[in-house]
Amino acid sequence: MPDAEATAHGKVLVVGMDGLRHDRLTREPANAPVLHALMAAGAHGTSLLPYGRPEDGPPAGPAYTDSGPGWSSVLTGVWPDRHGVTGNDFLGADYTRYPDFLSRAAAARPGLRTAAVVSWPELVDRGVLGAAIGRRVRHDGESDGYASADRRVADTAVRWLTEDDPDLVFVYFGATDEAGHATGPLSPAYDEALLAQDAHLGRLLAAIAARPAHEHWTVLVTTDHGHLDTGGHGGHGGDTRAEREVFVILAEPRGAGVPGGIRLDTPRLIDIAPTVLDRLGIPADPAWELQGRVLSRPTAPTSDWS
Repeated sequence: MPDAEATAHGKVLVVGMDGLRHDRLTREPANAPVLHALMAAGAHGTSLLPYGRPEDGPPAGPAYTDSGPGWSSVLTGVWPDRHGVTGNDFLGADYTRYPDFLSRAAAARPGLRTAAVVSWPELVDRGVLGAAIGRRVRHDGESDGYASADRRVADTAVRWLTEDDPDLVFVYFGATDEAGHATGPLSPAYDEALLAQDAHLGRLLAAIAARPAHEHWTVLVTTDHGHLDTGGHGGHGGDTRAEREVFVILAEPRGAGVPGGIRLDTPRLIDIAPTVLDRLGIPADPAWELQGRVLSRPTAPTSDWS
């Protein structure tokens, strides 16, 4: 049986699209029609790594624009100076003290159904996504290619949303980053990867729309870093806007109260985790030392995301 408290508080889908440059996403609606519809139905905004808001003070270090620190910040709700990850070697990771938001949710509410599926196997193999998550599936984009692995990621997530009753789902797609490294974000291959990921997202949203009408789903979409025009991103020295700019899209459909096209005030990667917990009705424990803030829910009427 579904957890009654979880159902009352809602459900959450978080979708990560690796290395997706915001300007390439927003330049032409036809390149990503589902993402554009989601932005029009909800709220979205950008910030710059490593911190993103003036009140955060001066950076404690360089703008780490590798995927290891980026997704660690998204999933834990803290910056590299706490979770310890500054590169894709994951040296210094402290996921025991700063676990991912799915593991925190599962610990706070044992009846919650959590699931994660990714095409970058390191997110599972390195423990970024912890063993406490109800379902963890890794497809291997490194060996099989990300276009193929991302399709399997979407298939897995759609099956869960159609046949099971998850409360919190994390989905990762990596083809945009693969294309960015291979041919750069200005290339046709990058646009093709974005369009494919957009279609995968459309399948996930269609599966949610087909679920019982009483459910309330919050959907968040984000990325971990950008790309240089020539391809790639700088890791420890990635200090250009093209590498540092990240975005968050927040959509809460079915009359949940988010007006269409609202701009979020510099949402940061670390704001994802506390927002997820908030939408699940799980109060943040000060002992968790989360550095992010809950993204607010505006009050005007909204249209559906479809």
